[in-house]
Amino acid sequence: MSLFLLSIARVGAVAAAASAFGWAASRAACPPGREFRAERVAWAWAIAAALISGLVPACFLAGIEPGWPGLFALGALAAALGWWFRVPEPAGPSSEAGAGRTGLAVACGAVVALGIALYLVRALTEPMWSNDYVAIWGLKGKTIHAAGTLPRHLFTDPAMAYSHPEYPLGLPFFYAGVAFLTGRWDDHAMALVFPIFQVATLFGLFGWLRRRGASRTVAGLAAAILACFEPLYSAFLTGMAEVPLSLGLLLFGSSLSDAIEGDPGALRRLAFASGLITATKNEGLFFAAAGCLLALAFGSARRWRCALAALPTALVVQTAHVLWRGRVPLRDFDFSTFSVERLGEALAAAARLPGAVGWTQLVLVGVLVAAGARAPESRWMLGLCACGMAAYLLLPVFAIRGPEWLVRAALPRTTAGLAPLAAAAVGARYARR
Repeated sequence: MSLFLLSIARVGAVAAAASAFGWAASRAACPPGREFRAERVAWAWAIAAALISGLVPACFLAGIEPGWPGLFALGALAAALGWWFRVPEPAGPSSEAGAGRTGLAVACGAVVALGIALYLVRALTEPMWSNDYVAIWGLKGKTIHAAGTLPRHLFTDPAMAYSHPEYPLGLPFFYAGVAFLTGRWDDHAMALVFPIFQVATLFGLFGWLRRRGASRTVAGLAAAILACFEPLYSAFLTGMAEVPLSLGLLLFGSSLSDAIEGDPGALRRLAFASGLITATKNEGLFFAAAGCLLALAFGSARRWRCALAALPTALVVQTAHVLWRGRVPLRDFDFSTFSVERLGEALAAAARLPGAVGWTQLVLVGVLVAAGARAPESRWMLGLCACGMAAYLLLPVFAIRGPEWLVRAALPRTTAGLAPLAAAAVGARYARR
């Protein structure tokens, strides 16, 4: 037990050091002041995760072993850039709602704390064990750490096809970075980073809703429901990419809404979030493209600037992957297999999956959306959720192993990753009630 606690402390020290650099660097994305304080926690951790992940390829390219000197060099550079390109404080009064605490708001805070505690227990009870972690994300991270380089056989050996060579490398690099910095590979203690992702997501959700005028009660209710959303914050998804992606999607959606309305620093936040989600999962590039199209189709006079912030960073990240590992085809899909029959099979399997309880919950969510006030800031998030749901429902049509297989294997967890984005969209419709 003492060795495990020591390993936990090491991972915590890595997260704390990287977050300190992330907080300093976030000056380039978030204006100063109380209004952005909670959101800045989320951005600080997102930047910290990017620093830990980027440390590995940066050191490999420089011909040195990833470690603390490299992290301090990257962190100092990020902090300096954050100071040099810091966002000025916005003019005018704060848009944050009154700070009064009600009994319900305090109760929501207690529920949030309970949700975080429960996820800590789920995440740290045993080493990360889910199938995709063992066969994909953890395997690549452990291989990179053990080899001290990015082995070519991960992408060229046919025997490694099960590990999905076509997946982005952001999460494996992140795991390897934590291992290099702690001095060992410990995928039990490393699970601590997933509750940290959860906490950052809750801060981002609460802070964005407060900045958009929501009361503490409304923002707290949204955070409390999300904190206890077990389909996302589960032992099974610990180690997989859905939890990090859900934070990235929340930051991307909130930045898109802010950028369309011309908020200070929003274009920078949008560009960074676009690269973050693209480096995390394949669908990150899809969401970046969807955000670009939404801005162009329905945005204001700023739509071109929003589109140019949403997509190019994602394309740069995607190009870097192609240059490093070469072109790798998608393993599970054949886009020549479309037919009306397969589409019907996919939709029928998706309709059966939630069951009576699940459909009741989905109807309640629909009622909440319909009953809320019209809020322009929620429109973009709902649009991104709709694009994501459509893609997740359509992709099984092209699955090589059949539509029903992919629906059962992936649809529950992939759609769970949309929960923070949906919570922000719904909460925004009640911001001024």
